[in-house]
Amino acid sequence: MPLDPNRIALGWPNYVDESVLSGGQWVTQLPLSHLQDARTAVVAKSTSLAPASTQFWMTLPKRRRLHALCLYAHNLSPTATLRVRVYRDTAGNDEIYDTGDVKAWPVTYGLDDLIWGEPNFWNRQLSEDDRESYTPRTVALFDERLIGSSVHVQINDPDNSEGYVTLGRALLCDIWQPELNVSYGIQHGYDSGTEVKTALDINRTRYARRVTPKRTVSFDLAHLTESEAFLRVHRLQRTQDIVGEILYLYSITPIATNFQRNMVCHQTALDPLTHSFHANFEHGVSLLEIL
Repeated sequence: MPLDPNRIALGWPNYVDESVLSGGQWVTQLPLSHLQDARTAVVAKSTSLAPASTQFWMTLPKRRRLHALCLYAHNLSPTATLRVRVYRDTAGNDEIYDTGDVKAWPVTYGLDDLIWGEPNFWNRQLSEDDRESYTPRTVALFDERLIGSSVHVQINDPDNSEGYVTLGRALLCDIWQPELNVSYGIQHGYDSGTEVKTALDINRTRYARRVTPKRTVSFDLAHLTESEAFLRVHRLQRTQDIVGEILYLYSITPIATNFQRNMVCHQTALDPLTHSFHANFEHGVSLLEIL
């Protein structure tokens, strides 16, 4: 079933860690296997920008339900594209899906963010100057949930000024959407993390140790069926705990406001399920961004 743009989407588990990664040409000290390290600062680095160097395969130990691929903490330029092919077999002969070329950076600016005459005024794509100020995240969604055994990823980024591609993490996952969307009252915010100390001088000077704020989201799923409650939410808590990666999509519609909300994150607490009334369950979710 296609994803509904009017409901949130949660993607898990991450099948990259159980996959065999191969293909491409990667620096010996920064190999492709670094995509299986949850620390996004541990990157894989290609030897060049040649398409033969920046492509790779993910081969699963068995067929899995697949609905999205996310490349995270990358250095892809504003003009980079991604193409993902999914195969039923591990040999990569039986293709069942092709995303075509997907832009690495979707629309990131609103109409009031750009000035007439700027090169990206019409397409509202990311500028090279602003690239480092955004959380680098590229999501390729599949039109349908697929049952696949291998995935081929091709990255095309000839304009990358650094002369190579780095990838910090990859998420290959299934996606779940609740039958009824989250309740009104959803909260999007930031967890600052910045520490401020005040000196004892006459001006009470403030000294800050600034860190990158992490995005947060909290929401209530107030209308869950018993199946959703225990075969989806309860299972999510068991498999992901408060450390497992979750792809959070407020909406799959590729607009600037959704780019600001969508993120890779983890749960901050495992709240209990509430059996609120006959055949209805409720659950509160709190998520914190992974940088």
